Amino acid sequence: MNKLNIVLVGVGKFGMNHLRVLKELEINGFCNLSGVIDVDLNILDRIEKKYGIKTSTKTDDFITNNIDAFDIVTPTHTHFVLCKKLLESKKHVFVEKPLTIKYSEAKILADCSHKINRILMVGHIFRYNEAVNKIKDILLNGELGKIHYLSGHFMGISNPRNDTGVIYNLMIHHIDLYNYLLGTLPHTVQANTAHFLGRPEYEDHAILTMKYPDNVIGIIEGSWMPPEKQRDLTIVGSKKSLTCDLLNQTINIYDVSMKKIDREYYIAQDKGSSTMKISFVEPLKLELLDFIESIVQSRAPLADAKSAQDAVLISEIALASSKKKMELRVNDWL
Repeated sequence: MNKLNIVLVGVGKFGMNHLRVLKELEINGFCNLSGVIDVDLNILDRIEKKYGIKTSTKTDDFITNNIDAFDIVTPTHTHFVLCKKLLESKKHVFVEKPLTIKYSEAKILADCSHKINRILMVGHIFRYNEAVNKIKDILLNGELGKIHYLSGHFMGISNPRNDTGVIYNLMIHHIDLYNYLLGTLPHTVQANTAHFLGRPEYEDHAILTMKYPDNVIGIIEGSWMPPEKQRDLTIVGSKKSLTCDLLNQTINIYDVSMKKIDREYYIAQDKGSSTMKISFVEPLKLELLDFIESIVQSRAPLADAKSAQDAVLISEIALASSKKKMELRVNDWL
């Protein structure tokens, strides 16, 4: 198969990162960046002059036989219509998370990609974090013992989104991360949200508790408001525990546990800690390379449509839980 011809849709703040990485992959012979689409003519003019890439404000200008795939980095509310149009045109599609903001729409897109045998991949970038994949190996090896709970934060002062709250924009990263590490969906979901900025339709702070099989608890806190940038993960097991800085891709292993003395009493044991060395690789580069290779090799990517559909499902249930002020069962939504 010849090198894939890819068109980038959306070159806003994060879209510019996609542009940079796609150009790097093009230089290394993995793809051809065949076009860039955006609504801002000034941005397109600068890109065309700098890179010599064909640009347009319309996807229709690139839906041709020689275009293989589209990389979509546009606002969330555009995802469903845009993805559906491109999939129905028999194109492979990468789209930034969340896939959609409705489970029913996410399922339509996932079913469509399966029916026409085209890749639909979603930007759940933590799956391409080298530290996360090391943690996945640690869990599979049973080094931590029985997992008791996971806890994580995705927060830090930043401009709120105008089309989603923190659950769909920030916390969906950890939702997908927990599903990935545990290899299953939670049984129940409960969320508490706050609207400190006075926008009743979009939560700006949330705490989410999910109960997974085998009594494993998953806790997530997300917010646009705290002063420090936090992207972290803690996993507590019966034998050992770990913490991970997801930004810097560092892992600390703690040889701590609770030793049972008799029927009622435990003592805490602390045998020290160690830091694991992780070779840093930019997750976005690994992510887009997986998209390209999944098309070439006719295989599912690590962040496939079904996992993205599941993340949308849990996010939708979380918002419903907050409105109903009660814990909800996931199976009742399937």
